[in-house]
Amino acid sequence: MKWKPLPFGYREAQRLRQIINVLVKYGFGWVVEKTGLSHLLSLGRRILRFKERAPLTPAQRLRRVLEELGPSFIKLGQILSTRPDLLPPEFVQELQKLRDEVGPAPWDKVEAFLEREWGGGWRSLVDIPKKEPLASASIAQVYQGVLVSGETVVVKVLRPGIRETVERDIEVMRFLARLVERYLPELRLYHPVDLVEEFAFTIRREMDFTVEAASAEKIRDNFRGVSWVIIPQIHWDLTTSSVLVMEQVEGVSLDRPEELDAREIGRKLVAKRLAVAFMKQVLEDGFFHADPHPSNLLVGERGELVYMDFGMMGYLDKAMRNSIATLLLHIVRRNYDGVIRVFKKVGVVEETLDERRFRLELMGLLEPYFSRSLEGMPLGDVVNQVIHLSVRYRVRFPPELYLLGRALVLVDSDLRYLDPRLNVIELVAPFALRIMKGRRTPRAIRESLEEEVEFLKEGVRTLPLQFLQALQRFNRGEVKVTFVHEGLEDMAEVMEMNTLRLIFTLLFILFVLLGTWTLGLPWAQRFTVWGIPLVSIFSYGMAGFMAFFLVGSVLFRRR
Repeated sequence: MKWKPLPFGYREAQRLRQIINVLVKYGFGWVVEKTGLSHLLSLGRRILRFKERAPLTPAQRLRRVLEELGPSFIKLGQILSTRPDLLPPEFVQELQKLRDEVGPAPWDKVEAFLEREWGGGWRSLVDIPKKEPLASASIAQVYQGVLVSGETVVVKVLRPGIRETVERDIEVMRFLARLVERYLPELRLYHPVDLVEEFAFTIRREMDFTVEAASAEKIRDNFRGVSWVIIPQIHWDLTTSSVLVMEQVEGVSLDRPEELDAREIGRKLVAKRLAVAFMKQVLEDGFFHADPHPSNLLVGERGELVYMDFGMMGYLDKAMRNSIATLLLHIVRRNYDGVIRVFKKVGVVEETLDERRFRLELMGLLEPYFSRSLEGMPLGDVVNQVIHLSVRYRVRFPPELYLLGRALVLVDSDLRYLDPRLNVIELVAPFALRIMKGRRTPRAIRESLEEEVEFLKEGVRTLPLQFLQALQRFNRGEVKVTFVHEGLEDMAEVMEMNTLRLIFTLLFILFVLLGTWTLGLPWAQRFTVWGIPLVSIFSYGMAGFMAFFLVGSVLFRRR
């Protein structure tokens, strides 16, 4: 393979050299060979081969690579751990073990960073008595601070220099992803370039603390009036894109049930609250905490749930929330045909789906878990098995559903600390049923009809433009029409009738859209019959005439 100059500067080239040396170290030298980067290897790496005293699986070796390459690659691995549609189960499970814990940056660098963010007089606003951080991760460090008012706060500071490091790594990742797509066709199905872009978008948002602060405010607003959910207050006057200041709330970690018992905090009550809060976020709000592990979710002195760290949040639109509620009800009622219908609605079926075999395997997977507590039902494992079964049948879902699956696995783990005998199905069923009933209220029906009318109005507005674009494509020769026929004796008559049917079909659609559009126009309300605008009545009448012609042409056609 011919060597080509690298498309970036010296620092990126040095980082690339480090990456390929680590790949070779952990047994991925074949990737380096096929992408033509062997000339960048150090002399020692060209000679040595990967050896370990204890044999490691490919998934374990990949985790070791990401951990050794540092913050950016750890974050990339964490994103990959939420995508069971792309990676085999053993890789997903191994990448979920990635820990985002690194040694803290020196205080003098953090202090200089705060001076750039807040100015030289920041010590008169916030006092940070302890220079050792409460927590230290790859992206940020957390300190305890005291405001001039005496309030204790948490100060989250972006790690100095991390933005430059991440941007450098993104450039190198893009370069490697393009090489992989070009020279390793067997890995193209993982869409490496798209994965890098998804990673870049995610980590840039995570490094903007104003986004995290806004997420905290939104989730607090969603839980307004719920006394047993606590979201720390954000101090916006001190918060920037690189520094986040929020109220410090004390609590007990979920993975310390013995301390909850010592404080006489009812674990069963907390477990029920956690399950209900999660379902509310998913089914009602469409905005959920996607990283609810014990470090980010504490228990207050009266059993309140205290949510922390809002850097990873999930979004679900109204249609997706309704589909999830429907799916839960079908599962509870063991309606596997309904489950498959929802899968086909929200997912993308890449090939013809063998529904019978899919249904049988789904039944075999889920049936053993009904009427069982968490103690006997590994809910997280069940969710992952259903996802992998769907992937095997070439049913792929939107990324937000995989993020939801990850959050559900973490909630399942939290519930096991609190109440392993909790029957989640008993909680899910009435909650989902209430959501479904809410969709049938007069108000919900009216809102749904209004949405449909708006959709039809938009269709009427864009129809002329779409028709014009279609004509332009036809004139440019981008549209080709192919006729396949048997016999020519009645061809002219058949073509004439089909053309007429097409015209009447287009007119039928046009008059229906026109009639629906004019229902909401103020000027059309001036002339009505039985409360319906005359223009709408005329349009629907013309549509009825077109429909009558079409039906008649089919029933009484010549054979």
